[in-house]
Formats: sequence, C-alpha cells, structure tokens
Amino acid sequence: MTRRQQRTARQAAEGFTAAVCRSEDGCGAADDRDLEALRAATRKVPLGLLVATGCLGRHLYCPHHEGNQVARAGHRVVVQPCTRDRTPLGPALAFGPFTDPAQAEALAAWLAEGMGRGRRPPRHLLAVRPSHSTE
Repeated sequence: MTRRQQRTARQAAEGFTAAVCRSEDGCGAADDRDLEALRAATRKVPLGLLVATGCLGRHLYCPHHEGNQVARAGHRVVVQPCTRDRTPLGPALAFGPFTDPAQAEALAAWLAEGMGRGRRPPRHLLAVRPSHSTE
C-alpha cells in the first residue's frame, strides 16, 4: 500500500457521490417519490453530490439491463464515499432496488448522518448480485 493509499484509508468520508439510474428503459421508470429523500440528504451534506445517469448495467449487475425479464421495480443507487477533494474512499456501494419510500429514507439517513461517522450502510438496502451466471 502506498503512502497516499494509507493516508486516504485513514481519512473519514466527508462527502459522497450518489448515482441514480434514470434510464427510461430501467430504473428511471420507477416512482420519483423515492428520490426526494436522497435529494434532501444531498442538500444536508456539504460535499454530497447526486447524479442522474443512464443505465449502470454495463458497470454493475442490473436486472433490467440488456433484455433481462425483471419488472422495473424501483431505483438503484450507487454511492461512492469521498474526501473533501473528492478522492474516493473504498469501493462504490450499490443499493436497491427501492420499492418503498422508507427504503430510500433509510439510505438518505445513512448518507446524511451515518456515513460521515464511520457507520456501516444498512445491509438490507445493499443490492445483491445473483450467485449464478445468466450467460
């Protein structure tokens, strides 16, 4: 591990970048009420950044990507904790799909209060990749 990596590993997350799928063919077709809690959390964290993006399926597992036969059940969010200078801290975390506004509110609470204090994200909200290959 380099000195820079060691220094970065010791730094606490001061902010985050959260990418929300807004693809009309995928997660973007879900109910927007779920996103209001994430918008509010982003406004509370000075270094929080909420990004609307296209399908994340090329980079992460997405049940809606490339003709998979899964109903568009909710938003998927990828969060990257970062330092003040936007240096990433650890791996990006995938959450969702959110099928209930309470799920988005729980993620928003962690983004606004828990992440900066070193708390782990709510496990029940983490996206899980299927254990078998569909290829």
